[in-house]
Amino acid sequence: MLIPCFRCGKEINTPDNTNADYIMAEDTITREPRQVLVALLENEATRAKNLLMSEVDEKGIRIHPEVSIADSDYDSIEIPCIEAKESVRDLVKVIIEVRDKDIQKTGIACPDCYKETDFVIWGSR
Repeated sequence: MLIPCFRCGKEINTPDNTNADYIMAEDTITREPRQVLVALLENEATRAKNLLMSEVDEKGIRIHPEVSIADSDYDSIEIPCIEAKESVRDLVKVIIEVRDKDIQKTGIACPDCYKETDFVIWGSR
């Protein structure tokens, strides 16, 4: 089976630990869209809007119906898991967003393309 070196494209015949390196390296990191959990947090502006939105007249009708709060008005932080929301101060809610994330990939490299900074998983090094 011929596998191309991910750096130069040279074909490697049945890569193994004698003729190639299976590596992780800086140039094998890619940016890909991933779903992430984002905690939305109260801030001074959203607190002020909440106060305005809570004001009602004697009939119970909102005095400022034009005031609203969008998700983008809140401060936000990425959280690793839903359980982490318990430790977030001023939490309003958790939403799912798609964001570009760095993803560590691997690659097959020919001996000519080996770099000292490569992390060799298996190979001729």
